[in-house]
Amino acid sequence: MAIVALLAAGGASAQQTTDPSFGRVKTHAIEVCNPQGQRAYLARLVCADNSHPTFERLGNVGPRHDFPPDMPEGAAIRFISQAAERTPLEAGQTDHHMVDHYSVRCPDTTTDLFLDMYHCDAPAPRHAPAGFTIAN
Repeated sequence: MAIVALLAAGGASAQQTTDPSFGRVKTHAIEVCNPQGQRAYLARLVCADNSHPTFERLGNVGPRHDFPPDMPEGAAIRFISQAAERTPLEAGQTDHHMVDHYSVRCPDTTTDLFLDMYHCDAPAPRHAPAGFTIAN
């Protein structure tokens, strides 16, 4: 994924992704750690006018990727249990973590963003969804 460096207010370095779906759809949710990680990431976003947005959690929208229709109930329960324990995904494993939906408001726009708080094995992204920059 290509990243474009931008300059934010106050001379702080910020980056914006060139992937228009990053954070905008649940299958490309922003990966953070825990609810505090969601709030910390969103607090670092910068609107086009260099202000910081306000945000509100609207609830969860279910798993990042749907379970296969023929998946046994026990397997689905195992996936949900592993997510609750913040168990890192194995290479190639489909991400079935629950995703949270946020309304993010700048002075002139409101954007729906999706965050996956079950990725405690990596640092929060250092890039922002399209339309935002991020203070690092």
